[in-house]
Amino acid sequence: MTEYHTLRDLEELTAALGKEVWEVIQQADMEENERTVSESYEKMLQMYLAMKDADATYDGSLRSASRRAGGDGAKLREYNEKQKNICGPFMGKVMEKAIKMGESNACMRRIVAAPTAGSCGVLPAVLLSYAEDYHASEEQIVHALYVAAGIGKVIAENAFLAGAAGGCQAEIGSASAMAAGAVNAVTSAQLFQSIESATGTLIFFLIHCFLFLFSFPF
Repeated sequence: MTEYHTLRDLEELTAALGKEVWEVIQQADMEENERTVSESYEKMLQMYLAMKDADATYDGSLRSASRRAGGDGAKLREYNEKQKNICGPFMGKVMEKAIKMGESNACMRRIVAAPTAGSCGVLPAVLLSYAEDYHASEEQIVHALYVAAGIGKVIAENAFLAGAAGGCQAEIGSASAMAAGAVNAVTSAQLFQSIESATGTLIFFLIHCFLFLFSFPF
């Protein structure tokens, strides 16, 4: 069985098996869920396509049941179109897509809980924006999603993903760590050169820096 419970486990498995991180995580998925390579890949591809669809079909006219969430994604889009976002075009796009996805969740639209519904905006916002601006292929993004899933599994086993258990920082922090690892997977074949790598450090800091971010719109 291909088992991993920590980032160090993943690092050691990649070296022992001579595979990339996403391949190790895919293999573990295949063994655990009794899937073939094509079935595992298709499952992850459908997650990516669902993220793309949720982003493309965002409706800024919708409001949540409380009427407090909705429409801000459209405002961010208009603001970004003026090219005045001080965070720059890429970060502006990430922010826009994250808000859109969160609002779609609040308005009962179809989203991908990655890793939770409350944090559904983080991972797709980063990956979709990266794919658009840096021309990453569909295959690259699917591989990145495997890496994100592996990081999420490690966090789930050693800490929390659910806001009910670990607070909003458990959701947003975990999603941010997953997104950091996923983007690094697109840009570098060797995700974990060592457990003290830049990515490992980035994951650590992201979890802590997002401590007070709220994941649920009212």
